[in-house]
Amino acid sequence: MNGALQGRQRGAIRRGLSRLGVAAALLALPALLAPAGWPGASSARAEDAQATRRTPTLRNEVHAKLADVQQAAEVGDFATAERLLAALQAEFSGKRALNSYELANVHNFYAYIYYSQQKHPEAIRAYENVLAQPGLPGAMETGTRYSLAQLYVATGDWKRAAAMLESWFGIAEEPAPEAWMLLAQTNYQIGEYERALGNIDKGMAEARRRGMAPKENWYLLARMISYDKGDLRRTASVLEVLARQWPRKDYFVQLSAIHGELKDEPRQLAAMEVAYLAGWLDDERELVNMAYLYLGADMPWKAARVLEKGLEAGKVEAGAKNLELIGIALRQARENRHAIVYLERAAALAGDAEMWARLANLQLDEDASEQAVEAARKALAMGGGRRPDHTQVVLGMALYNLGRYDEARAAFTEAGRDPRSEQVATQWLHFLQTEIARAAQLAQEL
Repeated sequence: MNGALQGRQRGAIRRGLSRLGVAAALLALPALLAPAGWPGASSARAEDAQATRRTPTLRNEVHAKLADVQQAAEVGDFATAERLLAALQAEFSGKRALNSYELANVHNFYAYIYYSQQKHPEAIRAYENVLAQPGLPGAMETGTRYSLAQLYVATGDWKRAAAMLESWFGIAEEPAPEAWMLLAQTNYQIGEYERALGNIDKGMAEARRRGMAPKENWYLLARMISYDKGDLRRTASVLEVLARQWPRKDYFVQLSAIHGELKDEPRQLAAMEVAYLAGWLDDERELVNMAYLYLGADMPWKAARVLEKGLEAGKVEAGAKNLELIGIALRQARENRHAIVYLERAAALAGDAEMWARLANLQLDEDASEQAVEAARKALAMGGGRRPDHTQVVLGMALYNLGRYDEARAAFTEAGRDPRSEQVATQWLHFLQTEIARAAQLAQEL
């Protein structure tokens, strides 16, 4: 039973994780930064940056034309915005050619326009052109690198995303927790699990430093990476936080499964039981798992009740295996008469010799000899189960209880043909002979 349960629960972990998809589904991309040439967006930053970098000046006439581009872009007239940018580049040529900072602003606007139209490859090339310009203001370079990293993520170019983010971290001041999580995503996707977990730890620490509460999806990412890395103990720790702070079915079911893989049966049961008592277990697989956990913890009555309630609610199918499991649980709980009801139904559905043989043995124990004879004969008609000789012994004993001595003798004789039951069959035959003789003597005296 334990092996079957572990197999089911390992499947539960994978099913739960697969519902989340790849890590990119966990962390939504923040909005890209506004183009640096927009009024109010970066002029002050450019002035600050010029104190430390030799950045060319943004001429007023260029700034005015970029403002027209901004106005068209803001109303979604991207065709006009592109036309204005092309005209700007054509106008400023030769001796009046755009300087590196002005060109950076032009490419920055192109990037925004393309991104707004979901033209990610074009937006990427535009941002790369921004970075190609010498003497960029610090704020503009920082924003561009982060936006470019986001676009690499959006297009699934994880290696370039990771490299760009690493370069961004080298110049960014006090990176936000979300940036650490984005880097964790990229490292996870390229198989750098240890680095990814380190990124998450730094992001969590930064959030605490800022007085922020860590977000649920950060823990979801940590859970996925920990599990794929094979770090079950960290996976359990993360799931415990998720279950405590955002209680829901999946977290408790997966936590139970992880504790099962760690061979921590008490915690495995406790997590699953919380989900069950909360009414979250609503399909057959989960309820059967719950029953197995109760059986493993030596609580057979609870196991039986889980399945019986499931049958009543229509959540557990009244198939042979489930009915047999209820019968087994009830038998372990010493509710034999109750168990017989389910085992009879299970045997009738399964048509299995071994099931009929076990049922016959239980009926014999409960002095239901007529029923034991019928079950044993059904078992023998199908081959007798794993121990046909033992089934013959059970049949003989039931027939003896009913006073059908000749039939009992035939059953014991057949059982004695197997060396495993020869001794007990011989004893019963001697006893039976004595009883037959005694009965004959009493008949004569009467």
